[in-house]
Amino acid sequence: MTKLPILTASSTEEWINCALRAWLPSEASVAGPAAIVGTRFHKLVEGAIAAQQWVTLDPLDECFETPLRNTLEWMSRTVPQGTLLVEQAYELWPLGGYYTVPGQREPHWRDAMSCRRLDKVGHRDYPNVEGRIYGTADLVVVDGTMAHVIDWKTGKRSDAHTSQLKTLALMVAEAEGVGHVKASAVYVNLQSGKVTEQTIVLDQFDLHMHAGAIVSLSKRLLQKETPDPNPGKYCFFCPAVGCPEKLRTNR
Repeated sequence: MTKLPILTASSTEEWINCALRAWLPSEASVAGPAAIVGTRFHKLVEGAIAAQQWVTLDPLDECFETPLRNTLEWMSRTVPQGTLLVEQAYELWPLGGYYTVPGQREPHWRDAMSCRRLDKVGHRDYPNVEGRIYGTADLVVVDGTMAHVIDWKTGKRSDAHTSQLKTLALMVAEAEGVGHVKASAVYVNLQSGKVTEQTIVLDQFDLHMHAGAIVSLSKRLLQKETPDPNPGKYCFFCPAVGCPEKLRTNR
């Protein structure tokens, strides 16, 4: 049986639209100055939320004071009370796989979606095991049968974040046993301190629909070694050198 590749929630927009992209290895990238600054801000927000109080800023971090205060103020106004899971990583088993029945030639499909939390220690070093989808939510607030998923963003607003939020919401729904998830990409301008949000609310039907898209992709990935490319707006950034030249002209 063909095993599924390792996928991440942050790249959902790419692999959900092109099965070929799912098979390509993730390219190691060197973090630029903007990414380093964004990571530092994430750590400050994480520390303040985990401690549930204002953190003492180092002299080098004083430039983050206004955006950090505005971010925590946004959270106090918007996020309900509940169980806080800070920097929580999840591991999702895609729905099912093929199995054979003695005496029958055609394989059968078995549904088996499950998701679990990953340990906090080293959770960003995703284990090198095939057939998983991984994702890390910056903050999850669980309140009864509902949950709020938050991902802090210090870059530009992007439609791709909607697909990422849907996958994170599906992971939280499965792992935490909730039926409704509110997912927010919270954009923090580190220069002005302005905080804006992109929020989607998913009920059980919405979660089922997104799970269905992942089921469809999983089946296509398992049915053949090399899926056909699906040309689109992300082709320009795709390292798939095996694409037909006529598709590459659309980049």
